[in-house]
Amino acid sequence: MQDMTRFEWKPEYSVNDDKIDAQHQELIAIINGLAEQLRAPDASTDDARTVFDHLAAYVTAHFAYEEGRIAEAGYPAELIAAHQAEHNKILRQVQEFEQVFEGGDASVLEQLMPFLYGDWLIHHICGTDKDYVPYITGKR
Repeated sequence: MQDMTRFEWKPEYSVNDDKIDAQHQELIAIINGLAEQLRAPDASTDDARTVFDHLAAYVTAHFAYEEGRIAEAGYPAELIAAHQAEHNKILRQVQEFEQVFEGGDASVLEQLMPFLYGDWLIHHICGTDKDYVPYITGKR
């Protein structure tokens, strides 16, 4: 399997909410855990399944908290709806990766890494999530 970089939390990832930032740091830990699985020559499907289980639990808890927090902060309803739609798209993609994996194609794990890092961490957290920062900080 290809060598993966270990990702670290950077201050520019912050959305200025301690709990959301901690949850985003957990995503980085999940990404790093998956990278370790990909590097391990003796990794089992059970190890990968554990990563998927952790990711599924994370997705459910994080999205619910974040959506509630931005609603509480007065983020406009139409923007919340768009944010939820993006969350739903991410969730569907994670579920699709898991279904392919459960179908016996472990190579999907290598496709999951760019998705988690690029689409989710960089595009969503460093892009879309930044839109609600003025609302949760009261600086709009």
